[in-house]
Amino acid sequence: MSVSFTRRSTRLELLSARALPQQKVIVITDKLGFEPNANTVTTSWLSEQYGDKATTAGVTHLNESSKYLLLILSQLERRFEPRQIFHYIAQCKRDATVEHVFVWIVEQKLQEPFLRPYLEHMADSVITFEDRQHLSLLVKKSTGAVTHKYYEFDPLKDSITVVEAKRAAATKAAAVSMEVDPPPNPASLGTFKIDLKDEEVAAKNALTLPFEFFKTLPEGGKILYHPDAEDDLDEEDPDDDLLI
Repeated sequence: MSVSFTRRSTRLELLSARALPQQKVIVITDKLGFEPNANTVTTSWLSEQYGDKATTAGVTHLNESSKYLLLILSQLERRFEPRQIFHYIAQCKRDATVEHVFVWIVEQKLQEPFLRPYLEHMADSVITFEDRQHLSLLVKKSTGAVTHKYYEFDPLKDSITVVEAKRAAATKAAAVSMEVDPPPNPASLGTFKIDLKDEEVAAKNALTLPFEFFKTLPEGGKILYHPDAEDDLDEEDPDDDLLI
């Protein structure tokens, strides 16, 4: 399904200025294959906000401690269990010496699909590179408010500057293609016949079943019981003491 974007503004902003301030855990969902440049991209964001000396430290053993950390999830997932990764990120969130934790995710490389939504839940900001020109940014504020906006960017520039865009609803043609197909005719699903012809319906309606036949007799329907020689018949009412 194709999605279209339209610009809502002409004002250029640094993505880092939107995603980093006061946000500790920043998840980057990469749909474009930027992962080999993850360290370069995140370091450039830090340089834009804190100066050229700010760099990220790569996490490989889940025991690193640094002001700025970078986790490449596709690499860590091969070596550690998900609970270990979650525990490490939770520790970093509580560590006052850690300012930013970048978690780079390439969904196609994940062995466990639940990792992405779980980590996005833990994150303070979520950057999603939607396509070669558009990204989305979800920011969770300390007040509990959440903003989710879309932006247009140029991947060829050294700094990722963004312009706010509006994501258009799916086109009518796309919506029609998503409609649920009508339910199939049950008669076409099996090898046996489940519908009747007109003459078969007439014959069925003309058939008189045994219980219907006895309803037409003067004495009506009866249940006749003929005891066998071995039957133990008791003339007394076995439930007489129940007062029913």
